[in-house]
Amino acid sequence: MRKTAAVAAGAAFLFSAGTAAPAVAVPSGSPVEIVAHTDFTSDVSEFDASLDGCESGTVVNGENATAHFTPWGGVFSGNKEFTCAGGLSGFTLRLKARFGEGGSTGSWTVASGWGDYAGLKGSGSLVGISVSDVQIDDVFTGLIR
Repeated sequence: MRKTAAVAAGAAFLFSAGTAAPAVAVPSGSPVEIVAHTDFTSDVSEFDASLDGCESGTVVNGENATAHFTPWGGVFSGNKEFTCAGGLSGFTLRLKARFGEGGSTGSWTVASGWGDYAGLKGSGSLVGISVSDVQIDDVFTGLIR
């Protein structure tokens, strides 16, 4: 009886090893670039993007956005809400960034989307380039799907 069970278990193992599910590639997504022209003198700023149907619009800080200042610069964390021109679609990015005199660096993930961008997923990096004392161009690059 034990020999039969061992043979059956061995056969089951060999059979399952030969019929393993094929490897499936993870969707790589599409490259995206979003440039938020952040103006510190206004609650609403403009953005340009490489997104079909959302090449421009407005961006605001989400309710959870916070900036903590330190002797070397600071840290921004929270959401930025992007509304496409026309107002019917948009998306929210969750950010974590460090900033200083020379600009900022950080990362982002898609928190949500609505309208044409419902179900949007993606992530990437952020580089902020100082334009003036009151403006920074935040360049978001990454992949979306």
